[in-house]
This record gives sequence, C-alpha cells and structure tokens, in this order.
Amino acid sequence: VSLAFKNTVRKLEGENVVGRLPGADPKLREEAVIFTAHHDHLGIRAPKNGDAIYNGALDNASGVALMLAIANAIAEGPRPKRSLIAAGFTAEEQGLLGSEWYCRRPTVPPGNIAANINIDAVNNIGRASDFGFIGYGKSSLDAVVDAVARAQGRVVHGDPFPEKGSFYRSDQFNFARVGVPAVYGRGGPAFVGRSPEWGQEQRELYEKRHYHQPSDQYDDATWNLEGALQDAQLLMLTGLRVANDPKLPTWKPGDEFEKARQKSLVERKSQLGQLR
Repeated sequence: VSLAFKNTVRKLEGENVVGRLPGADPKLREEAVIFTAHHDHLGIRAPKNGDAIYNGALDNASGVALMLAIANAIAEGPRPKRSLIAAGFTAEEQGLLGSEWYCRRPTVPPGNIAANINIDAVNNIGRASDFGFIGYGKSSLDAVVDAVARAQGRVVHGDPFPEKGSFYRSDQFNFARVGVPAVYGRGGPAFVGRSPEWGQEQRELYEKRHYHQPSDQYDDATWNLEGALQDAQLLMLTGLRVANDPKLPTWKPGDEFEKARQKSLVERKSQLGQLR
C-alpha cells in the first residue's frame, strides 16, 4: 500500500473550567466525586446549507447545562461528605485533550477521586423507561446506578450501541485510564409510549441530520427535556450516594482499568505516609 497526504498543524489554546464544592466530612473532603462535560464543539467550518457555525447544542452544550444544574442543586442542599468537583473540558472533539490534560495534572490525586460522572449530550426526546449505562458491568458503580434507577421505575442496561465504542470516545475514558471508575449514559432507547424501534430510529436520524453539523442547535418545538430531567436526578443521586459512602468504588476484578486503580491507591498511601 502506498499513501501520500498533506497535513496542517495549528496551535490553539483552550481552557478547562473547574469548580469545587468542599465536602462536609473533615477526612473525606480530601476525596471527591467529579462531574464532567465537554464545553467545546467544532466552531466555524465549511458552510452547510449556508450555515458555517457548528453550534453543538446537544453535543455538548446540553451536557454542560445538565452538569451545572446538578452542581447548583447539590450546592443548595446539605453538603455531602466528599467534595464535589464540576469540570468543563475543552478539546474533547479533538481527541479528549482537555480531560487528558486534567488527568495528568488533576486538582485531586486520582486515588482520591471516588468516581467520575460524565455527561456527553442529554436525552432530548422524552421520558425513557431505561438507562443505557456505557461501561455497565465494569465497576461497583453498577449497584448504585441500579438502585437509583429502580426507584425511578427504570431498568439499567449496558451500551445499547456497543459497536460504536462509546466508552473510549468521551472524557470518562481518561479518568478510567488513571483508575477512576465512571458513570456515563442516558435514557433510552426504550421510550415511554413509543414502539421498541423508535428510540434507535431517532438516534440514527440525529446522527444523519445533525451530529457534528451546523444544524445541531436548540429547537423548542422538537426538544423534550423530560428525559433529561430524569437523567439529571439519577446522576445527581448517584453522585451523592458515592460522595456519602465511606468506601471508594472499585473496578470489577480483572477489569482492564483495575490495575490503574490499585496503582493510584498505592500512590495515595505513599503520599499520606510522606505527609505524616
């Protein structure tokens, strides 16, 4: 095989935006649950149908809005034992670069991050009777999400579209690489009052008509955020349960990220020993 191509390199600066809500427990406040969403999209590119602005309303302004709503709700209530971090990452669309940078220089050591809850596009097409947990079966977080979803009258399952490799395509992947168990998912593809095929059909239509296109913009006539509210409640309660649990979540034995977690916990013990 013979290949030839031209490449253009541009250097750009982007910012991660990170906020911290200190926990209530004097010891556990040194640990944290981190909620994340990427705030970037594709910017201005070649026009399509006369529009050159790639808005990224669903992917991922919606995720940032949901993350901030969760952070505000938690801030208005009783403080959890562990701290809460809300982080908006840059350059996710360019290869998860913002979260990679953060995970290399975290504001909290990886061994002290109890869990990552990542939000990458919300459910904007109505109430769902299920929750598609991308990464389901990998960590002890399964039981937490199961319990919260059950209280909502929903069932939890793994990635409904595993062929897309979604676990490795959003920011939670970089947290997993440094050992942090993660929750990433949203309601669907089973929607209340709809046929079993409807959810997948809507997903395929979005990817064909709007994904990474200028037409990914908010539409008050078609967006139904009842399902997004369901997911916000599920993710917030999951985060609070983890933040108040004395035990840290763990990867399932033999999982590909288990060794990274063990390494981060060893480093944490070493750092504590040095401080003493």
